[in-house]
Formats: sequence, C-alpha cells, structure tokens
Amino acid sequence: MQAIPPLLPTLIGEFGLTHAAASSLVWLAALPSVFLSIPGGGLAGRFGVKRLALIGAAIMTAGSLLCSASGSVSILQFSRFVLGIGGAMVMVSAPILICQWFEENELGGAMGMYGLNMPVGTIAAFNILGFVSQQFGWRTSLLLTTAVNASALLCCLLFLKEKRTVSIHPAGKFSSLLRIVGIWVLGLIWCFFNMAQIGYSTWGKTIFMTYGLSSGSSDLIASLLIAGSLATPLTGFISDKWKGHRRYFVLIAAISMTLMFPLFPYVGVAIIAYLAVILGLLAACLPPAVFALPQEILGAGNEGVGWGILNTFQNLAIILGPLSVGYALDVLKTTSPIFFLFTFFSLLSMILAIFLKSR
Repeated sequence: MQAIPPLLPTLIGEFGLTHAAASSLVWLAALPSVFLSIPGGGLAGRFGVKRLALIGAAIMTAGSLLCSASGSVSILQFSRFVLGIGGAMVMVSAPILICQWFEENELGGAMGMYGLNMPVGTIAAFNILGFVSQQFGWRTSLLLTTAVNASALLCCLLFLKEKRTVSIHPAGKFSSLLRIVGIWVLGLIWCFFNMAQIGYSTWGKTIFMTYGLSSGSSDLIASLLIAGSLATPLTGFISDKWKGHRRYFVLIAAISMTLMFPLFPYVGVAIIAYLAVILGLLAACLPPAVFALPQEILGAGNEGVGWGILNTFQNLAIILGPLSVGYALDVLKTTSPIFFLFTFFSLLSMILAIFLKSR
C-alpha cells in the first residue's frame, strides 16, 4: 500500500502527472476496500478467514507483479486497483483472527502489535524503496513489493490458523448492528485521523524536497511521524489496564495532532524531525484503542462487522487524504498551508472523540 509515495516525485517527472493525478496511484489501491470491507465479514463467515486471506494475498501478489511490469499510467492504475481487491480481503481477515485468539482484556496489547503493520511498512517503503528506485529504477522497487507479498502469501499458507468459526449474522441482526451509532462515530474518527497521517506520509517527501532537502533526507523525515507509531504495542498494553477509558487514548492523539501540526511550517527542518517523532509517539495512543473498541461497542462476536466499518473508513481516508492534499498542492502552488489541512482533519477527529460512547 505504501510503495507509491516514495516514488511519487519520480513518477510525476516520468509521466508528467499533476499531483492530483499522481494521487490516484495511492487511492485506487484503497478504493475496493470501501465497497468490500463491510460485506467482507460475511464472506469470512461463509468461506473461512484463512481461505479469504489466502485468496487476498494471492491477488495482492499478482497485482504488485503487474505494477512492476507497467509501461503506462493506465496499466499502473489498473494494477493498483487489482492489488487493492486483494488487500481488502486481507485487511478484513487479519483483525477477525486477532479477536478469535485474544480475550477482551488482552485486545489492546494484541491490537497494538497488529498496529505495527502501518508504521513498519511505511518506514520500510520510504527508506528502502526510495533508495532502490534511485539505484535501479522504480519498477525494481515495485518488483521488491511483489516478493514481500509472495512471502505474506506463503506465511498465510503455512502458519495461519483459525481458532473458532466466524458467525454468519442473520440479515436482521446484521442490519441492527449497522444501526449502532457509536461504531460509525468511531469509523469517522479513524477516517479523519488517517486522512491527516496518510496525507502527511504520502506527500511529506514531496513537501520536504521543496525545502531543499535531498531525496533520502526527505524520505526519512516523511517517515518519522509514522515511526512514532512503533510505540503502539506499549500504548495498547496501557489501554488494557484502563479498558473502560479507551476513549481518552483516542482524545490524547487527536488533541496532540491538532495542536502540533500548525507548528511544522514555522520551525527549522531539524526541529521538524523531532516534532514528527514526538507527534508520532502521542498519535500511537489512538490505533490500539480504536482497534479494540468495536468489541466494546458492538459486543463480543460482532467485531467482524465493526472491523468492516473501520476498514471502509480507513480506505476512504487513503483515498480522500492524498487526493485532497494533492489537489491543494496543485491549487496553492506552495506547501506551508498544507499543514493546516492536516490540522483540520485532526480537529474533526478530536471533536468526534469527545462524543464517542461505548458499552
């Protein structure tokens, strides 16, 4: 998912793309999840979580292989869409398995470990794929992601186990779960949080290169906000100790982002690096709490529905965040106001967190 952002300056130069057009290579991979995530819980119940994950990982591998062989923007866009179909299946399957294997009072820590997927993937993408692209070309970078997806497919085949069968909800119960307001509020919080964070990580390299930094230094600073998210296992374990107050962990992250993003345009580049790390550490409070809350809001056994809603909103964020920032860059022709767009997304997340309620 994060393979394209470190390659954006190269792809924009090679194909003559606008920032908004280039963002399609990010959001097309997220688009299938918007439509497949909510019914994905039903598919997992009907066909089994392992089978769904295997099919998804296989499609992702095929999509990333097609990406690496693309000779035009249209083929690259199509292959990213194919990759996104597989990604939707995988992202619905993974959290259901975690809920199977861990009890409610362990979910924060478990989801904190699971939450490492985004920061580790983003850091690796920015600091490995950008370098590989400079040395061997962007197609080689995307070929490397094919090897990663093939390894994930092999891991699913050899090691993935289901603990219990996923329930298939009757239509009436499924619709009643969808009418619970709290899970939609949580989804919107997750959406706006990711719009800020993914918008920053997608366009951070492009923004910092306008500051006169090298490609490698821009990659590093763009990944530092996500690097702070490596603390999610710790924040997840802490949230387990305060299980009834997970909403406050969401608030800590949202308030921190709202207050700190406006500082970025007014401090030196060296200070931005420290600011990004500190903000990343505070933002790490949010994902484990959000991941554990669907079970508290919907009740045990219904978390698959909640995860489908969360994944839908996360992928909406992957679409809207980079697209809105790319459009703003095209219109404004300057980078400093972009940080206030990140602030606006964070503020909306904070306001919604104030009204969030769970059982």
